[in-house]
Amino acid sequence: MKEHSSCPVCGAKDLKSVRKPYYYRGTKETFNIDACQSCGFWLTNPAPEGPELASYYESDDYVSHTDGTGSLMDQVYGIVRKRAIKSKFDLVSSLAAPSKVLVDYGAGTGEFLSYAKTKNWTVKGFEPSDVARENASKKGLELLSPEERWSLEEESVGVFTLWHVLEHIPDLNETLAYFYSRLVKGGCLVIAVPNHESLDAENYKNDWAAYDVPLHLWHFAKSDLQRLAQKYHFQLEKIENMPFDSFYVSLLSEKNRHGVMRPIQAFYQGLRSNLAGSKAKNMSSLIYVLRKD
Repeated sequence: MKEHSSCPVCGAKDLKSVRKPYYYRGTKETFNIDACQSCGFWLTNPAPEGPELASYYESDDYVSHTDGTGSLMDQVYGIVRKRAIKSKFDLVSSLAAPSKVLVDYGAGTGEFLSYAKTKNWTVKGFEPSDVARENASKKGLELLSPEERWSLEEESVGVFTLWHVLEHIPDLNETLAYFYSRLVKGGCLVIAVPNHESLDAENYKNDWAAYDVPLHLWHFAKSDLQRLAQKYHFQLEKIENMPFDSFYVSLLSEKNRHGVMRPIQAFYQGLRSNLAGSKAKNMSSLIYVLRKD
């Protein structure tokens, strides 16, 4: 277990416990989330690392790696994912990036890259899971492991995408610096992460599924991405809501809290969260577009 004595964003040493969610994909092991009392950043602390952390991903429930097992939740996830892929690509293609080289970091089983490839983008992907890379290869994609990321030349990428990936990356600061170095001037870094300031997060508290400890090492609010963008010399160009996530996360959160899925209650909570967060860009998950000047 790795214990942080200081905030990875601002370096302050004043950390205070704010949540104690549990690992809902297996045994109900509880993990602690701290908040930096200086900048407000939230982190899982302490958190497993290396092989211990990898063992928490070894679950049939983790459909980002396996493409699912056919359960009801997998089917819901699959429907949401297919509908979201087009909207994600439409966002990327609207950015007017100076290069059509797209790198998906944490590419999972390659669904997004497969779609982008059909739209005449040059695609590359990095994925730590052997299982996910094997599933991607069945789609004609050869994904690399994150350890091979240095094979990319500096200033060679038009767009990096991270769809619910940044919260999983142990070396947060080194990785953000890497993205900046590999992007061409005017290139974009597109980051989607859960938003712990959303109404559904407030409603479910420790049962909120998007904490997803210990897989999620970091827990973001809008101010955190604004601060990180400035730290690594990006311009935060826009923030977009991800409305489907509120419903999916609420379904999982209902199961965490009550032991069974309650779709009517989940739909109600997801709708409340979306209505509350629509104008303020404060839904359950948010997309941030950072541009390299």
